[in-house]
Amino acid sequence: MSIVKFNPYSNLTNEELIDFAIEEIDKLKILSYGENIEEYEEGANLVNQLIREIKRRNLSLKITQLRSRILL
Repeated sequence: MSIVKFNPYSNLTNEELIDFAIEEIDKLKILSYGENIEEYEEGANLVNQLIREIKRRNLSLKITQLRSRILL
């Protein structure tokens, strides 16, 4: 029996995927200040999935754009 993986991000365009990933990174930054570890871990897993999809499509996030969003 084979396992079929469902990719919920396959219907997003490249631009939508990158925008969504950056939004989720922003949310993860906010969660990092909180005390709910489970919610943070769920957010981190989602961000990891999005980054894997970005890499699968051979896209890249602009490092300067990410730095400004993560560090501010």
